[in-house]
Amino acid sequence: MSRAGESDSERNKYNGNKEVSEGAAAVNPTAIVFQCFSCLQIVADSTTWVRATPELRTFTLQSAPADTITISDQLSTSHEGHDLGSTYASFSCSNCTHILGKIYRTTPRYLDDLRDCFTFDASALKNYQIGSDEAANGPPPADTDFAILKPEPDAVAQRLAIMETVIMAMHDEVEQLKSEVAALRQDAAVNYDSDSRRRPGPTRGRKKA
Repeated sequence: MSRAGESDSERNKYNGNKEVSEGAAAVNPTAIVFQCFSCLQIVADSTTWVRATPELRTFTLQSAPADTITISDQLSTSHEGHDLGSTYASFSCSNCTHILGKIYRTTPRYLDDLRDCFTFDASALKNYQIGSDEAANGPPPADTDFAILKPEPDAVAQRLAIMETVIMAMHDEVEQLKSEVAALRQDAAVNYDSDSRRRPGPTRGRKKA
């Protein structure tokens, strides 16, 4: 979908810049690399950084590698929050189908610069910084933008609680299996002892008179 109010020449300029930035991403060191939180596949980098949106805890890139993400064919509408009324297509990790973010097709005026770009949910990704601090195209993330790239304390606590629940459940299952194995061993030992007692001893031959 084209941006509202753009002429053909402006759209061509935008598309041209997008192609240049995609090529630059392939040959220049990147400031930040983003990985899918679920499977750790590398899904994008910050060479085409557009902006961070703290109200949504998202950041937006102008482009992303086509082989790392899958874009949904269905459009959804946001019914609440900072992007109220926006329509968007979700996109996911091409490796594990974990939802990574949205491509906005229509937005309120104050989010126009997100339209047709890749807006990633910060909580759906892991990130690490390498190479140069300069992005190949556009400004790199500012220091204030890094706040959204770090998980919120509540999110960390929630993940730890989930991990603790899973570990406790696994511990209970292991203890149950250990009890069952011990019971089976005890039954096997009892049965073996009973069989040994019931089994007749060797018959001795009688001497002839």
